Amino acid sequence: MMNICITFMKLEMATISSISASQSTGATTSLQTTLQQAKRTADQAESNAKSLEAQANQAQNAASSAQDYANSLSIQASQAQLNVGWTQQNLAAVETVGQLSSQISSVITNVVDAQQSKVSNTAASIPNAPVVNTQGQITGKIINTSA
Repeated sequence: MMNICITFMKLEMATISSISASQSTGATTSLQTTLQQAKRTADQAESNAKSLEAQANQAQNAASSAQDYANSLSIQASQAQLNVGWTQQNLAAVETVGQLSSQISSVITNVVDAQQSKVSNTAASIPNAPVVNTQGQITGKIINTSA
């Protein structure tokens, strides 16, 4: 009976060893599968992070370009306002010159008319006026020579 017991024990030890080995192999395989899945998940997360970072960079570049464009438009608007101011000043100057020109023409016309009136009054009185020489002596009268 002693031999049977030992054999049984040996079988039992062999069975325990094989169970233990198969559990160890199963645990290792399960651990490797879990590690591989975790690595794939980490790689995918890293890829997603890089993609999001690239999108963020693109968005920042687009925002920077939009800001530059807005600044450019603001400068152009300011320059246009300056041009409007200069144009309004030039227009006012041209209007003033036009008014002055009209006023000067009116003054010249009035002066010419006054001179013509004075000349015709003087011409009518000249035939009766005495003629004075260069020494201030009265020498005679002017005779109307128009005929």
